[in-house]
Amino acid sequence: MSNNKSLIVSDILKGRGKFSAEWMLVAQKVDNSARWILKPMNYCLNFFGNGEIEITNRGNFKIGRITMQRKGGDGGRKTAQMLQFKMNPAELFKE
Repeated sequence: MSNNKSLIVSDILKGRGKFSAEWMLVAQKVDNSARWILKPMNYCLNFFGNGEIEITNRGNFKIGRITMQRKGGDGGRKTAQMLQFKMNPAELFKE
């Protein structure tokens, strides 16, 4: 599983092909103040993807700071079998 870790993280954050992302822009607005941060994608791949590969108590799959879970809750439609990828981009402000 560790062999494909970097490829999985890259596919989730960056994508593949002609339109793959090279930068990540995160904007945050709280009340009347706003801030933003622009980071190269290679930095973000390391930031979010570095860490242990684990399966949580609830059966979700976790790589570094990215959690993957079955979508579910779709009334039995095919989309309920898809995966959701969850991460908190605001963590980039904490560095």
